[in-house]
Amino acid sequence: MIDSINPTVKTIGTLIGTLILGFTFQWQVNIIVALLCVLFLVTSKRTNPTTLLKIMVPITLISLSYFFTGWIFSSEQALFALANNSVPSPSGKDFVNGLNLGTRIFSFAMLGISYSLTTDPHELIASFIQQARMPMKLGYAILAAINLTSLIQRERENSKLALQVRNIPVKPFDTKPVFTMMIRMVRWSEHLSLAMESKGFSEDRVMQMQMTIKTRDILFAVGLPMLIAVLGFAIF
Repeated sequence: MIDSINPTVKTIGTLIGTLILGFTFQWQVNIIVALLCVLFLVTSKRTNPTTLLKIMVPITLISLSYFFTGWIFSSEQALFALANNSVPSPSGKDFVNGLNLGTRIFSFAMLGISYSLTTDPHELIASFIQQARMPMKLGYAILAAINLTSLIQRERENSKLALQVRNIPVKPFDTKPVFTMMIRMVRWSEHLSLAMESKGFSEDRVMQMQMTIKTRDILFAVGLPMLIAVLGFAIF
């Protein structure tokens, strides 16, 4: 379901939902939003389990650190007890404070993760050009930068090998390969620009990927922020 949502509409709905979530202070709302984002990730065909695991581990550790910090050290009495080398005794109110802090970080992170892992970058740029009126030159530049990123590491390795063939020592943090790599990447970008101009990439060119806004897109853009707002008001 989440894969078929128009990227521009998804961006608007996620941004508005995030802003509304920032005005809520109930841990129950944070948990519901996080579970909803997990549902998006599980039902999406674009979610890479390995990438998701690599992201979730540090996010979970950060959320737990905020939880224990808000739980154990939420009052001046706890800090005073710690200063006197005594063990602080957290109360139920402190536990709720820790839940609010920990789940708040986790829910915001899950909104960003569910958006980034379920959105195709090419569809996103095409949607921005067609629905958000992004200048086509800017859209092509972003797409070129996305594709250029994968070549940076390879060009750096090639630059290191070229220097080593000439018996030029290369240290771990040497700037020589970086400088050579930047020159090659600038030349590559110029050649790409010329190739795109020769192929007729301009505002008059018809895009093969046509993005449209359907009823389910509007329901998502309106439903997600409204759900967060209703939950915050109901639980409050």
